[in-house]
Amino acid sequence: MASAQAPTNRPVWLIVLALAMLLVGTLTLLEGLLVIRDPQVLARLTPRDVAMTPSQEEADRRTIAINDAIIARHRTALRFDAGFSIAFGMWTLYATAAVLSRDRNGRVLALATAALGTAHCLAVLPFALAVAREAADATRPLLTEVSRRQIISTAVSVGWWLLVFFYFAGRRGRELYGLPPR
Repeated sequence: MASAQAPTNRPVWLIVLALAMLLVGTLTLLEGLLVIRDPQVLARLTPRDVAMTPSQEEADRRTIAINDAIIARHRTALRFDAGFSIAFGMWTLYATAAVLSRDRNGRVLALATAALGTAHCLAVLPFALAVAREAADATRPLLTEVSRRQIISTAVSVGWWLLVFFYFAGRRGRELYGLPPR
């Protein structure tokens, strides 16, 4: 079997894939470092710069309490996954460096990274689905309440905009803007 040779050039597809690997490796490493320190950190990284009504604030508080309880029940599994994410992020960055430096082992490292990443995604999927199901079950009453409010709010808004539309499209709107009646 022939041994791999170091590439002599870097085609565009190689640079694009290597930069994507660099981004994924960096994000995976950072996520792992954040979660291993505090498993609830990702749940708290949501933007809070939007003004909320008191009922929205109450729903947000209830959702945070539900998230905290779920995370507390799965803290060990989340930390284990975070440890793997740290190792996998560093491995991905190593493989990316090998690819970008035209190391003759870059291809093998990239293939191993792809296989390991795929295996990890598939291994974590049952856990992620179980946690999602748990969150869905816990938030169902809250979401039902929020959905009802949203339906009422949407109905009022649609009614308003239909009133505006029919007013401006009708006789009064045409008269106001000096258009002849139909």
